[in-house]
Amino acid sequence: MRTVILFCLAFIFATAVIAAEEGFTTYILGISEPVTKDKIKQAKADIKKAGGEVTNEITLGMHALIVSLPSDRVQALDNKDYIGFMEKDQIVHALEQ
Repeated sequence: MRTVILFCLAFIFATAVIAAEEGFTTYILGISEPVTKDKIKQAKADIKKAGGEVTNEITLGMHALIVSLPSDRVQALDNKDYIGFMEKDQIVHALEQ
């Protein structure tokens, strides 16, 4: 089920990928289960502290944040217990081209 949801989200975002500012990279940051308001609040605070910003929030099927981070500050979020996954936002294709 999670794979289907991730595929659908990837498809939706593939049609609307927004280029990050120069020096910034856009990531999808999934919040680990169980999702709590405290985890979301902490994630947003850590992103802001790293010089980034939350550009969108996903709450359909899972909880994730679309974040724009300075390319040299991504490591600031390594080993945070509230992160279920973190991947670079990019265009994906359902079929090989």
